[in-house]
Amino acid sequence: MAQSKSTVPASVARRELAQLLKELRAASGRTLVEVASVAGVDRGHLSRVERATRGVSEEVLTRLLDDCYATLVSGSEREKMFDLLRADSAEEDPYRRHSGLLNPTQYGGYLKFEAGATGLRAYELALLPGLVQTEEYAEAVIRAMRPDLTAREVKTLVTIRMERQARLLGAGKVFQAVVDEAALRRPVGPPALMKRQLERLLEVAEFSTVSLRLLPLETGCHAGLYGPFMIMDFPVPNPSVVWVEGLAESSYFSKREHVETYCEAFNSLWQRAIPLATALDRVEKVIKELHQ
Repeated sequence: MAQSKSTVPASVARRELAQLLKELRAASGRTLVEVASVAGVDRGHLSRVERATRGVSEEVLTRLLDDCYATLVSGSEREKMFDLLRADSAEEDPYRRHSGLLNPTQYGGYLKFEAGATGLRAYELALLPGLVQTEEYAEAVIRAMRPDLTAREVKTLVTIRMERQARLLGAGKVFQAVVDEAALRRPVGPPALMKRQLERLLEVAEFSTVSLRLLPLETGCHAGLYGPFMIMDFPVPNPSVVWVEGLAESSYFSKREHVETYCEAFNSLWQRAIPLATALDRVEKVIKELHQ
């Protein structure tokens, strides 16, 4: 499957501005070459701006709005576009100091997307979602899956994960997750650790913005067996993005047909899964088994 991949995802503001500029050019009936010539940039430069793979300067945006799209943009729309430009320029990366640790696997790109998303939809096959993990569970997972990291680097990634949880639950972002029942039974650590993690799972499920469902083992084969994924939704008109983690690097998909494929898979899994509130007996059974 073809993919849209980049190691440095654009901010939400840049993506929205890029979409608006693309729509304006379409409405004007002009080609990339024609608009680029008037704006004083080359075709490749304007193409990258419209795809949000590079930012646009205030000077170029002014020429675009004054010389190319003046009759198509109202005063309030013009102001909004400059606000988006300033928002993109002012965006701060709270994890920039950890770029050496985050960038090799594109994790820094994921964090940028997650920060700007209004809603998250996750499917987990073998592990509990990072956004509901306890600190000790997260440390055990990262240590086992990233044996190349030092103890200090593992601790840094755990801290980042805990900070993400606090922001998610505090900001009221909608989080939906389908968790395969196998994830409940995978012994990431000793029984006491697993018991505390499952209790934390039940605790997080009580948040009004969190919806968790359990996919029973008896479900059989399904699209989720390809592996875990995260769908991130953004304010209109920004399209949703799918993030898929890999051992060596991670990728994101932004083409509409690719995103729709993952959305259809998630919706199917969601319908086949059991709301955690009605699957408490399964979770409690696992907790009891941990005492034996």
